[in-house]
Amino acid sequence: MQSTRDIKRRMRSIGNTQQITRAMEAVSATKMRRSQEFALAARPYAESALQLLGNIGQKTVREIHPLLERRRGKDICLIVITSDKGLCGGYNSGVLRKAQEYLDKNSESKNIDIITVGKKARDYFKFRGYEIAEEFVGFGDFVKLEETMPIAKRILFDWQEKKYSKIVCAFTNFVSTLRQEAVIRQVLPITKKGIKEIIEGIIPKKGRYAEKDTSLRQGFGGQASYNYRYIFEPSREKVLNELLPLLVEIQAHYMILEANASEHSARMVAMKNASENAEEILEELNLFYNKARQSAITNEITEVTAGREALE
Repeated sequence: MQSTRDIKRRMRSIGNTQQITRAMEAVSATKMRRSQEFALAARPYAESALQLLGNIGQKTVREIHPLLERRRGKDICLIVITSDKGLCGGYNSGVLRKAQEYLDKNSESKNIDIITVGKKARDYFKFRGYEIAEEFVGFGDFVKLEETMPIAKRILFDWQEKKYSKIVCAFTNFVSTLRQEAVIRQVLPITKKGIKEIIEGIIPKKGRYAEKDTSLRQGFGGQASYNYRYIFEPSREKVLNELLPLLVEIQAHYMILEANASEHSARMVAMKNASENAEEILEELNLFYNKARQSAITNEITEVTAGREALE
């Protein structure tokens, strides 16, 4: 059995760790609420914008704009969004596992360039010998649209240069405080199927954040169907040149917001679990300490008794 001094030293160390995890839990809870507000507030606009994007993509001749163009080729761009910091449970490992599965599945038949967002994705792929086309780090906890613009501009530039036949993004979709889902979504070219997948991820089917108005989901494959007729003024080319890049920028910004909300939710839950585990360990160590102390006292009494009997 360990000595009482060793047990007390270990209890003190775990107690200090518990104080840190509780403080981090409180900070993460505050950031989680704010990041969730940012993500949830952006959802209605993102839903409407993406619906418009899907409808235009479906009802417009694809040859009229590069962002609608379907290309044949083997070059793909994979964007991977993770956090800059750790201590957030399985948040980073989930999205990195999803990205790695995509690479393993397509790397033999496709040429895939990787763009990383967050230090964890950068370090993961560099450690495994992958060449990173570009890396983005240092985003704040509550990003604004202008902060995510460099990512969107890189996507649009590479696509307009006809560098890739497809651009996809691996990120974590916020479902609830206790659940975050790592997904891969197609960003370009704009297709009805790709937009439908993103919108279905935006609108949870159940839970606290489930959307009451299901008209948007019905419009993408439900019972309701609408026949829109778009009239472009001053011309189709000018309108699409202004509108489509803006909607892609909104899509990139939305994915960053969802990833941020997922990160802070995962970190809060991880720190809460760590604090609870520390409490359980302290209870067990306290029991061991009392047993060791009782054993030491018993030994001392036995030695005193034995010594007295020897003197007599």
